[in-house]
Amino acid sequence: MVRTIEDVTFINVTPHPVTLQYPDGRAVSIPPSGYLVNARPIEAPAGAFCGAALVKTRFAPDAASLAALDRLEETDAAQDERQIVLGSIIAAQAYPGRVLAMVPVPGFERVPPAEKRMRADKFTVF
Repeated sequence: MVRTIEDVTFINVTPHPVTLQYPDGRAVSIPPSGYLVNARPIEAPAGAFCGAALVKTRFAPDAASLAALDRLEETDAAQDERQIVLGSIIAAQAYPGRVLAMVPVPGFERVPPAEKRMRADKFTVF
């Protein structure tokens, strides 16, 4: 399921609804699309500190999520030039330019997921 608001089509590839808030305070719920996009962590050694191993972690596409994103992008809804695929910050790192990460509304940074509000006018890319 996708949601079009003000000529922008939002496609939520998380497993839960996302509440977007516009600058005027209006909030809209974007239900999960049925496409789930995740990533797998890949660690690289980055030294040691106080006897502990340090690692750098990057996130890479996994086969199932890559296939789901490919299928999604082949749908009619995804052909719209004004579409935003909403995902986690991890998914945005693994699929740069294809998935955008959401930015919390000030004051909603550390609230339970069901109460979280994300900005409809600002997204994180990698």
